[in-house]
Amino acid sequence: MTTRNLPIYQIDAFSDILFAGNPAAVVPLSVWLPDDVMQKIAMENNLSETAFFVPVDADDDADFDIRWFTPTVEVPLCGHATLASAFVIFNLLGFRGDRVRLQSKSGILTARRDGDALVLDFPKQPIAPERIADNVIAALGGEVPVETFVVTSRDTDLVAVYANAAIVRSMAPDMSMLATLADRGVIVTAPGDKTGLDMVSRYFVPAIGIDEDPVTGYMHCVVAPYWADKLGQDDVVGYQASARGGVVACKVAGNRVHLKGEAVLYLKGEITVPA
Repeated sequence: MTTRNLPIYQIDAFSDILFAGNPAAVVPLSVWLPDDVMQKIAMENNLSETAFFVPVDADDDADFDIRWFTPTVEVPLCGHATLASAFVIFNLLGFRGDRVRLQSKSGILTARRDGDALVLDFPKQPIAPERIADNVIAALGGEVPVETFVVTSRDTDLVAVYANAAIVRSMAPDMSMLATLADRGVIVTAPGDKTGLDMVSRYFVPAIGIDEDPVTGYMHCVVAPYWADKLGQDDVVGYQASARGGVVACKVAGNRVHLKGEAVLYLKGEITVPA
């Protein structure tokens, strides 16, 4: 079999130190690989997301096209792997300028430098009240949420709001059960419990090959508008209480959410793929 080598980077996103935040693989391409090959690369990497991007020629709206894959499926939006990709573009590929535009299945996304951090401009994810089935609540541990929603942009992510952050932090879901009950994922969130934190959240996605996503940009496009509305302020700071943990500073601006975070290079190397 004829093969070729491609560069690969692994970035810890939404963190300013190694071994924290959310690790993402980033594979820059000159042209798209076949979809099945990208899916197999993501499966081989076995991280919550692998991002692929290709340069866009002569397009006034975007600099790159970007796509994201979990170990089992392609997803339409991913925050931490976009942050990781922007880090690679700015710091490792010699991109000139302080703002990069990325065309995606969720429209144009941008990332800009802000000191040592990067700020993503993402679409707000709308929610609507919906009852979560009792067996899903049982799989989360049985605590009764004070409110429940569905993400209407996807109709498959459920949101459960709890009275206090201790419930969210200590939650130990039955992942095998949750994988069969939720079409996609379950977001759990509660008011912040420490100075400087407005919300504490977690994101369980066993149905698409990720038991718990460590730090999720997309999820904050769901919970940030909710808590901003509750608190009467545009700027909110979220903590994602996974084992790795991470802080995401959010600003709600109309139908957009700006997500601010840092990123750190963990690995750079080459992968071998079919030619």
